[in-house]
Amino acid sequence: MPESTTVETPGADAASPDAVRRALAHVLASDELRSSPQLANILRFVVEATLDGRREAIKGYTIAVEALGRDPSFDPQADPIVRVEATRLRRALERYYAGAGAGDDLEIAIPRGSYVPHFLPRPAAGAMAGALAPAPADEAAEALADLAGVDLSQDGLSSGNPAERPAAPVAAPLPVAAPRRRIGVGLALGVLLVAMVLVASGLALGSLDPLGLRGVLAGSQWEPLERANRLGIPMIEVREFESTGGPALPPGDTAARASAAGSGDFTAEAIEVRVRDALARFDLLDVLASPDARPALRCSGEEASPSSAFALGGLVENHDDGTLSVLLRLSDLCDGTIVWSREFDSLRRGGDATALEIGLVRDIMAAIAEPYGVIQARARARVTAAGGPAVAGPYGCVLIAYSYWRSYLPADHEAARDCLEKAVAADRTFALGYALLAELHLDEIRAGVPPRAATPALNRALAAVEQAVELAPTSAFARRVLMDVHFFRGERAATLAAGASALELNPYDVDILADFGGRLVALGERARGEAMLAQAAHAAPGMPPWVDYHRVIAAYLRGDAVAAAAAADHLMGEGYAPGLLARALASHLAGEDDEARADVAKLVAIAPGWASEPDTMIGRFFPDAGVARKVRADLAELGLKLRDSAAAN
Repeated sequence: MPESTTVETPGADAASPDAVRRALAHVLASDELRSSPQLANILRFVVEATLDGRREAIKGYTIAVEALGRDPSFDPQADPIVRVEATRLRRALERYYAGAGAGDDLEIAIPRGSYVPHFLPRPAAGAMAGALAPAPADEAAEALADLAGVDLSQDGLSSGNPAERPAAPVAAPLPVAAPRRRIGVGLALGVLLVAMVLVASGLALGSLDPLGLRGVLAGSQWEPLERANRLGIPMIEVREFESTGGPALPPGDTAARASAAGSGDFTAEAIEVRVRDALARFDLLDVLASPDARPALRCSGEEASPSSAFALGGLVENHDDGTLSVLLRLSDLCDGTIVWSREFDSLRRGGDATALEIGLVRDIMAAIAEPYGVIQARARARVTAAGGPAVAGPYGCVLIAYSYWRSYLPADHEAARDCLEKAVAADRTFALGYALLAELHLDEIRAGVPPRAATPALNRALAAVEQAVELAPTSAFARRVLMDVHFFRGERAATLAAGASALELNPYDVDILADFGGRLVALGERARGEAMLAQAAHAAPGMPPWVDYHRVIAAYLRGDAVAAAAAADHLMGEGYAPGLLARALASHLAGEDDEARADVAKLVAIAPGWASEPDTMIGRFFPDAGVARKVRADLAELGLKLRDSAAAN
């Protein structure tokens, strides 16, 4: 329908659609919304529906289906997801307008009891706008970059509208040389163009269960795999990094050249070697020694292979002022498209060149090598196009496991467990399979998944991860899982040793950094643990929900109600038991005990161990006696029935 010249909402002056959309762009580009695409989609939907004159369509059902991608059979009475997310959205908006948005001319508010937004003028903001508002060009660039990308590790967002469905995520790690850098307009448009190409290619990711995984592998059989492609895991080759630019110096002036080069070996060759080494440390990637090692790719037709292959190239550009830029480009070797590009600029030689290289490479790995990075997102899309995980061999089991860790649905847990058990039975050398099985066993405790075997979950987890470590002694992921198992067994020294070993084996893995940091917090080493969590958040702002769990607990233990609430708002909905625990503690710290009690009730319903063995559960999640006493006292105030003894502590 034609766009009206003004939009009026109850209790507000008329606002032009352009002004409303500018206000929307400001909020979507903010820290409060940028890392939570689910909240961003809700806000975008209700605002645009209001501008289109469709206020009557702004209801729980339409928000769930059109903004959150729920099935048309969605029942808002049975599933409270919209109410929960609307509460999170209101809190995020309150934080934004109390901070970065204090100078905005127009405020978008979602009143309680309604999902229809109000657009409220802020006349007093004019005097503050110059000091608080970003430069228009940079602001537009940030909004474009935000709209072009999506963070799949937070809420697992999908859109019910194919035109709005996000493309494979283009992560944007922060540069090493500065705490925050605004994306240039040209780069933002480039990112948007890449996203549009991916959508047009039919490779955009879909729902929380994008692969249709539930029960799909029952009775499936796999054909033998080519040894060069190991387990069907994505392959990547690192091509020679080029170098260009630099000051014009006399050929014989070796002293001047040494001075211009700085004190380190921060060169194109050094970065290339370190990137290749870092990629080889991730279990979900096969790094090819040369293009000759890559098996023939079957990219289309009935014989299309679900396997993915990528090439990473780089250019190191030296500047006259002694700084340099590193430009990277990741290409899909099957269809030739560029799926990710990134420039790290204003890097300065001198000082500790090794530390600078490690920081840079960690940022690169966060974008492309992590389970939620662009390579795995692209590989998942290819597996879907090739027929689903049933044709992807053991890698299909890996995808099912990570799909479960996005949904936390018991049916997905069972599908992942069944698939991995078949995979390790067929290939007793599948170290990654054993490690993933160990984590799934732990979720019988962490997430309240119904146990299937009589053997205690912790015993099964320990046996599986020890097998993984024996098969792959240099696997950082296996050591990280070993750390988790020791942690839930209450073995402090073994937890610290396994965590340190995992970080030593792969210092570039921000997942390991964050998980180890969270364990340290719960073990009473809060300062050290929070420093690790902060490093991980700097390298990869969008992280899985368990990282937000760690952040909530850290803020709760230091008594920071604002930070605890902010981190809790990023936790996924009603199915993630540790998230409910963290949210309850954060709400109690903020004095919102009614909400906290509601989350405790949901926690007990999902994970009955919190009702039958509350002291044991507290001891498993918080092995440090002092931390456990604080948590125990707060949960008791919230109505959790505890025994007099605290044997688990």
